[in-house]
Amino acid sequence: AAAAASDARAAVAEVRGVVGDATITSLTDDLARADVDLRRAEAADAQRRELAHRRRALLDADAQAASERDLLAADVAAQRQELALLEQTLAQTRERVALARGDHDSVAARLAAARTRRAAAEALRTASREHASCLTAEAAAQSDLSSRLADSGFDTADDARAALLSAAERRQLDAEVTDYEVSLRSERDRLRELELELAGVGDDPVDVDETADVVARARERWSAAVDAAAAASQRRERLADLRARADQTLAATGELAREQAVIARLANTVAGRAPNTHRMSLESFVLAAELEEIVEAANLRLTDMSSGRYALRHSDAIAARGAASGLGLTVLDAHTGHARPAQSLSGGETFLASLALALGLAEVVTARAGGVRLDTLFIDEGFGSLDADTLDLAMRTLDELRQGGRTVGLISHVAAMKEQIPAQLVVEATPEGPSTLRQGVVSIT
Repeated sequence: AAAAASDARAAVAEVRGVVGDATITSLTDDLARADVDLRRAEAADAQRRELAHRRRALLDADAQAASERDLLAADVAAQRQELALLEQTLAQTRERVALARGDHDSVAARLAAARTRRAAAEALRTASREHASCLTAEAAAQSDLSSRLADSGFDTADDARAALLSAAERRQLDAEVTDYEVSLRSERDRLRELELELAGVGDDPVDVDETADVVARARERWSAAVDAAAAASQRRERLADLRARADQTLAATGELAREQAVIARLANTVAGRAPNTHRMSLESFVLAAELEEIVEAANLRLTDMSSGRYALRHSDAIAARGAASGLGLTVLDAHTGHARPAQSLSGGETFLASLALALGLAEVVTARAGGVRLDTLFIDEGFGSLDADTLDLAMRTLDELRQGGRTVGLISHVAAMKEQIPAQLVVEATPEGPSTLRQGVVSIT
């Protein structure tokens, strides 16, 4: 006991030499502060490890950015070279335009002046032909006039014109001649009837009452015929006036008809009807221009995913059975060197082409939306038709998109994909009916 007490006193002295005048309470407080400092140190160490991991990721991203920067620099150099060629071509084109313009303000003005001169030349040629024709007609008319004057008994044409009657006088004379001829025929008919009656009549007195009745009825018929002729003449004059007015109206509407034909042709062309030989509407034409940009952007992905074999091409070939044209797609196969229909691709190749088109559409929309990025991409199914190599290629492509800052969501029932997707939301059916949703995380080494 004495030895133990001596050891205890020594231990106490050693402890007091370490802690000095500290008490148990102060030591307990120091221990609590030490625990707090220990937790802070552990948190700082965890933060250090996280920062180190983020630093490595940033270094990788910097390396990737440097690689992309080199590619972009090469692309910029190529674009500058192409720009130089385009500027040279533009300068040559401007020189050709200047030569084509000549002394005019523009090529269009020169063309308009040439068209004007051509129209004037054509008008001159037409006028020359008409002049020659008029001279020939004048000579023939002069010859006919001379022959007619010789037959008529007049010395000159002025004498013949002086002898001409006015239209009213001619109509009056024609009416008098007609009346005279009608009266003459009536009298002759009446005389023939009287001769026949006298031939069959003896010495008995003739009854003139019946003859008076016949004469009265004949006069009534003659009056009715004259009235009908006058009415017919009035109708003829009215019809002639209506015909003249109709000709004037037709001439006035001819220009409107020509304008309507031009507008109708333009409307049919815009709507994809004849004379539009491609059966491509204006909307399809605009969409075709957009589709060409989308196909160009999609080929950047499809070339890598197909190892350089496939490339999409926009086709404006006329569709069969009268369908609308202008939005077709064909696939250029580098193995055969020929284009083939997109329907001839296998299921996996079709999926890769569709994925490339979706990514190309996202790039074009991003460029057209003023730099607004489409950061999220969802793909629903489509992986079941891929073989192992094609599936691995598709996953690498999607992983490159994810590393580039985009969020890629995949919806699939393919079991082989579960090992390649780092973050998962698993939907499971329950016996009760409703499905449950849980989060699954797969560690990828």
